[in-house]
Amino acid sequence: MRNNNLQNRKVENKKKLSSLIANKLEKSEHAKVLGNHEKALRIARSILMQDPSCIEAAEEVVDNLLSLQDFVEAEKVANFVLSQHEKSYIANYALGFIYLTDSLNDLALGYLQIANELSPNNPEILRCLGWATFHTKSKLKGLVTLERALNLRSDDPLILCDLGVCLLQEQIFDKAINLFEQVLEIDSTNERAQDCLQAAISLEKKLLNNS
Repeated sequence: MRNNNLQNRKVENKKKLSSLIANKLEKSEHAKVLGNHEKALRIARSILMQDPSCIEAAEEVVDNLLSLQDFVEAEKVANFVLSQHEKSYIANYALGFIYLTDSLNDLALGYLQIANELSPNNPEILRCLGWATFHTKSKLKGLVTLERALNLRSDDPLILCDLGVCLLQEQIFDKAINLFEQVLEIDSTNERAQDCLQAAISLEKKLLNNS
């Protein structure tokens, strides 16, 4: 009887811990959605102190570190997540994104392909995958992938700009200019779109004058 009571208490304690962690995960996600990434990060880290094996909390840590642009720490945590759970699309995406920022496009491509397989039709993953594919494997496939991302999220300045830059490199000026103008309609202060628009207009005029 004593052993049964002890076992029941252990089961009950596990349930309480799981409920507490689930509640904290929800609070971390809510803070992240509101853009309070430092708060979300603190909550996620507090979960890992309670339960170091909680992959969901580690993924939250990675996600928020990316938003805070702490790529060194994000890479470490993402690699830890993959060592425990290789099918984490968040960790695979994070490593792909980080390597893209370092222009390690070939290395990024492998992680992004896995992330896309694990989480299909994710606009952000498709954006990064399209960029990596365009600059390493196939320009046409990269453009198609970026178009897919844009179809899923038509008002995303990052997707619009990335697709515009790739089209600009292919000297498809009309479409590129249109995309940069769309970004500026959404955010008139977007410096990347401003610079790219001026570059597209200037290059188009130069080519027309030389023809």
